[in-house]
Amino acid sequence: MKVKNIILKGLYHALGLAVYCILISFLMNNLSKLFSNTGTTINLLQGFMFLTIFLISALITGSIALAYPISLAFRKKIREAAFIVVSTVLWSVLFLIIALVVAFIINY
Repeated sequence: MKVKNIILKGLYHALGLAVYCILISFLMNNLSKLFSNTGTTINLLQGFMFLTIFLISALITGSIALAYPISLAFRKKIREAAFIVVSTVLWSVLFLIIALVVAFIINY
């Protein structure tokens, strides 16, 4: 596989992760509005929902970032799989830096 294709696949995986993280952040912000009561049952339910969303998110983000590299590894293309994972991580770090810069600019 060409280096350009590996970088693009990493970009697509990182974009998928970014979009998914934005959707989950939106969901969690709106769930706090839904559960504005502070009763014990509501607090227990909030904790349960947070952990459940966290676990499901780990599964989904793992499949977004790792499904294709794992399939490559099973086909004995371990080097390409590793490069795609590294590319995905680097693109994700770049998106995080961009988000931090944007947040800093907006707040100051």
